[in-house]
Amino acid sequence: MTQTIVIVPGFNEPDSDLNTLSDGRRGKPGLEARGYDCRMVPVYESTLSERIDKFAAFLDDLKREVAFPIVSLGYSLGGLVTRGFLRRYPERAAEMLHTITLGTPHWGMTVDILPMLTAFIHLKDRAVKELDLRSDFMRWLNGTGGHWEGRGKDRNWILDAEPWLSPPECCVFSIYGTVPHFGGDNDGIVWKDSATLGGRIRCSEISSERANHLNLIGAWNPLVLLIKGFTFDDKVWSEAVARVADHIETHKVVAAKAAAGQEAS
Repeated sequence: MTQTIVIVPGFNEPDSDLNTLSDGRRGKPGLEARGYDCRMVPVYESTLSERIDKFAAFLDDLKREVAFPIVSLGYSLGGLVTRGFLRRYPERAAEMLHTITLGTPHWGMTVDILPMLTAFIHLKDRAVKELDLRSDFMRWLNGTGGHWEGRGKDRNWILDAEPWLSPPECCVFSIYGTVPHFGGDNDGIVWKDSATLGGRIRCSEISSERANHLNLIGAWNPLVLLIKGFTFDDKVWSEAVARVADHIETHKVVAAKAAAGQEAS
């Protein structure tokens, strides 16, 4: 049976950017070439709360076409939508075989750069304020807020209590980038600690000089290049695709061995 992967876009993310994950590019395979059936959630400009409900409705419609459970792959803000789905609809957790996030700020981020980028590109996205570390959405999603400790380069965001991760039966997996010349602990937009909820989410790190936030999906934007210095190549996104597939396939092997062990006993 072909495994379906539902790809959820990020902040103002064009469909064409995410097609690289499914279709591949310049001879490098995407997820489709690895045997997966990829479905793309439409791009929305609504709030995160509204996007979660739209994602739930998208899954309801998809049940007419594919077998469940599916794998969700949320890029950036899209990972907050997929994990938010588990938060709002825990009774539907069995619909997700895996919840994989790519470059997702699970405890939020400082959003100073995003309004500037939005103004430059003349885009509107109602979810901008909800991405902030102190937003009501982040407090709802994680079941706790946080506070800053330290100053300057030593300043760290500390959660006030242990956060909610997911329903206990769920598999949540975070893939994120780190760029050495940005300090080796962020992808230029999302910090490692946010991508992993301070190390609480199982994860895989892609460390490279070009493992910036946009290049995790092979995207490039001239204005972001100007503002942040983000360059791109075909090595980083293809590595992200490989890690998505490896995570899924590893779990298939483990499940098969467990099933064989139960039959033998």
